[in-house]
Amino acid sequence: MTDKERIEYVINESGLTYVEFSARTGISPATLSHITSGRSKPTLAIMKGILSGFPDINPEWLFLGSGEFKKGEVDDSLDDNVVVESKQGDSLDLFSSVNEPKPATAVSGRKRNPTLAEPQNSVDITSVIKHTVEAMQRPVRKITEVRIFFDDGTYEAFFTSKG
Repeated sequence: MTDKERIEYVINESGLTYVEFSARTGISPATLSHITSGRSKPTLAIMKGILSGFPDINPEWLFLGSGEFKKGEVDDSLDDNVVVESKQGDSLDLFSSVNEPKPATAVSGRKRNPTLAEPQNSVDITSVIKHTVEAMQRPVRKITEVRIFFDDGTYEAFFTSKG
């Protein structure tokens, strides 16, 4: 998904008109029109405006297109914690919050009015931008091998093909 497509997605998911979306994010309707028509690309200020207007959006998704659209969206089908070990030997527990209870939310057949939603977590945009820039400056890494370990102590290794 491109930056333009992600912004269009946010506008569509919000259920707001361009004028309402503009008021909520501080982005002029003309600027939104230029972005969605492809005449211009979104700036950092545009992305910050969207995050400040919609604090439940995952900044990684908005900036990079990776991860889930909303913060805290997790695949409930996962039942075991997955631990990844980095080259430095650090272990990262990727799904430690999967089994934690989720707060109760009202469900109805119609969309919730996003203008009435209160932000649950404040976003430190400076930190998000810093981490985003750092991630963009890292060299692209490619997967060369994947190993799957089984409970009987065996494993299978899968290698990427060259070319």
